[in-house]
Amino acid sequence: MIKAKPVVNNIKKAFSNPDLLPARVYRFRVLGMALGGVAIAAVLFENQASLAYWLWLLCSCLIWPHLAYYVAKRSPQPFQAERRNFLFDSFIAGSWAALMWFNLLPAVLLLVTTTADKLNSGVKNLWLFSQPFMLLGILLGGLFTGFEFRLHTSMAVILACLPIMIIHIFFVGLNSYNLIRKVQSQNVRFRNLSEKDSLTQLFNRRHWQSKVNQLLSQVDSDTDLVMVLIDVDNFKQINDSYGHLLGDDVLIEIANTIAEHSPAHSFTGRLGGDEFAVVIHGDMATAKVLGDVLRQQVAAISLLHNKDLVCTVSIGLAENKGRKTSFRAWFEQADQNLYLAKRAGRNQVHGGASE
Repeated sequence: MIKAKPVVNNIKKAFSNPDLLPARVYRFRVLGMALGGVAIAAVLFENQASLAYWLWLLCSCLIWPHLAYYVAKRSPQPFQAERRNFLFDSFIAGSWAALMWFNLLPAVLLLVTTTADKLNSGVKNLWLFSQPFMLLGILLGGLFTGFEFRLHTSMAVILACLPIMIIHIFFVGLNSYNLIRKVQSQNVRFRNLSEKDSLTQLFNRRHWQSKVNQLLSQVDSDTDLVMVLIDVDNFKQINDSYGHLLGDDVLIEIANTIAEHSPAHSFTGRLGGDEFAVVIHGDMATAKVLGDVLRQQVAAISLLHNKDLVCTVSIGLAENKGRKTSFRAWFEQADQNLYLAKRAGRNQVHGGASE
């Protein structure tokens, strides 16, 4: 039997495992630093920068991404190490804004892209914590250059900025899109876990009752509904004699039989244990035909692990014409008829109009 809680925990682990952050960030850091380095190199070449600038460019844009990943992977706390790497990224971006003499387009682009990377990481408030490190980088870089300003951006530098503007931003957006799609997929799984019985995949009792109450509030006075309660005969003996795993197999096969033969637009659910329920549109004669079909089909079930085991069900029916009874009274009538089917010798269908 598949339990809901471990499945939920596995889903959460896939999305929140902090140790996965360095690997997820690595390729974006390599790409972003390399493309940012193209824009920086265009500015340095244009301004005939000294060797010290080029060495810092080599270290910060080509060596640092690989070093950051190595440090994070080797750390006993990869998430905390990667968080520090993010802060150093901001320091690097700030330093280059000043070392490019505040060349307007590449400086702004570098600062904005670096901040966007913090948002894309999903780490809470990381972009905010990174701002002092970015300002520190600007301060130290400015001290090195004497805070010289050359705001004009030439056409050559604009062209050099295009790769990071187009490629990096595209891949960051693609990553966000993929994450959103994964979250949407997991939301569907969470909804199924909350609505369906994990063993049989029929509606669980809470959701089945909610759907039936919703149906009662919507149907008109001319609508005929019948509740079909189904209980596996001697199910405790099956568990005691053959084990709970085979008991689960019995429940799954019976649930599949119910789902296969129930009419369209009916509501099928597992109420718990060995009891199932179906609400159908139709009169009592239609429900009795369905009950007999289900009873015969269940008796014909052949289990893979024990072909000699014969399963039977007892079925109680209760009609609800035009919402004349409440859900509780309707259910109690079906339950009483189920009890009468059991008393009649099991493997029976018993029905009657609701009072």
